[in-house]
Amino acid sequence: MVHYKKKRPALRSSAEVYKKSRWMKFKEQTTLFFSNMKRFFAKIALKIHEKGSQKLTIMLVPHNEKKIFNIQISNYIMFFAMVILGVTIITSVITISGNQQNAKRLVSLSDENQSQVLVIEGFKNSIQNLNSKFTKFKSDVNQIFRAAGGESDIYQFNEIKIGGDYTNNIMPQEALSLEKLATELEVTKMKIGEMLMFKAQMGTLLGEIPSLYPLATRARITSVYGPRVDPVYRWKYAFHSGIDLAVNPGTPVFAAADGIVESAGWHGGYGIMIKLKHKYGFGTKYAHMMKLGEQITIGAQVKQGQVIGYVGSSGKATGPHLHYEVLIGDKTVNPEPFICMRPGN
Repeated sequence: MVHYKKKRPALRSSAEVYKKSRWMKFKEQTTLFFSNMKRFFAKIALKIHEKGSQKLTIMLVPHNEKKIFNIQISNYIMFFAMVILGVTIITSVITISGNQQNAKRLVSLSDENQSQVLVIEGFKNSIQNLNSKFTKFKSDVNQIFRAAGGESDIYQFNEIKIGGDYTNNIMPQEALSLEKLATELEVTKMKIGEMLMFKAQMGTLLGEIPSLYPLATRARITSVYGPRVDPVYRWKYAFHSGIDLAVNPGTPVFAAADGIVESAGWHGGYGIMIKLKHKYGFGTKYAHMMKLGEQITIGAQVKQGQVIGYVGSSGKATGPHLHYEVLIGDKTVNPEPFICMRPGN
């Protein structure tokens, strides 16, 4: 017969026993806490139910000794009635307060609107005045461009869209006027820029052709370009190839344009003479001078307005004057239109 020994349970350490007892203790405390909370809320709910189930009796006693009316109202109904009444009162107070604030805001907006109306009226008057002044300005600008040989009216627009930024196609008249003024100002700016460019180009051109008055002071024209009685040999006619400008001897003579000295010195009847060669086939002659300017030699380059000599009466002359000629190629032309282009003094 076989005998089996019963297996003994494994021995646990004191630490394991301690840990388990702590966990059980925490679990028991947690269960007890939630049980107490449940009982607490149950008591509160019971008390609320008891109080809410209680009823108030309202008796209506008529004066003619008829039947008395009894009305019973539970505390639940009274509570909800008070809550609704309280919410109604608070909502009414908030609404009334909001209405008062809106009324004040409306008064403030009305005052602000009146101020804005006055400001807008001021802007309208300013725009009208500006438009009136700019209309006269446009007339003056058009006259300047017409005098310069330009367009008769630079403010005639084609295919210029005004008011394109307004999606509803509704634009105040004043805004249209301002946008039109802005467009016209841009056109004016562009045209003035073109005029300034033209002026700069014209200034360069006038510096390269005989356009400057050739004397430091204004002189009297004693003989014009063309046929005349010879001032020395009065019995015959001769063609005068330039103009004679009578002025005090020693008056500085200016180069009428940028150029190169082609000849300088004594030239028979011309006396002391300088011939300058300019661009575009132009040439000029300055005769009957008393002496040449400094560093005026053949081949020297001169600038417009540079002193090239001094008035005298050398050569075939009856008195101190400058004989001035303008040539295109080898042929002389009347110098008078050229001396009026750019006055010296």
